[in-house]
Amino acid sequence: MELMQNVAKMQNSQMRMETSQNSTAQMQEHQVQAIQKAQVQQEQQTEQNQVQKIESQKEMSQLVKELNEAISPFRTSLKFGFDNTSEDFYVSVIESKTNRIVSRFPAEEAVSFLPKIQEVNGLLFDQKG
Repeated sequence: MELMQNVAKMQNSQMRMETSQNSTAQMQEHQVQAIQKAQVQQEQQTEQNQVQKIESQKEMSQLVKELNEAISPFRTSLKFGFDNTSEDFYVSVIESKTNRIVSRFPAEEAVSFLPKIQEVNGLLFDQKG
């Protein structure tokens, strides 16, 4: 009888430990999720701060020139152009041989991914050597 009581106490003790461990694991998981959420929000805020409004044809021409220079090492048949027929500027990805527009997006979006294109370009093609 005493043996059964000891076994029952041990089982209760084990269940309390498992419950405690589960609680600790859940708390840690919530903390990790909160940290990840904060990091994502910080990255989004940084990207929003980097977005600049393109307000002149001169700025748009400069942006398109930089985009075309950034993709030139890739030897692609794509080029960038812009559409100023509307109030807002749009950057277009154009297939060079046919002049067909492949994609079109707001200029501010292009401003944000230009550094990414340049980074990939730097990683793939050592521009120092």
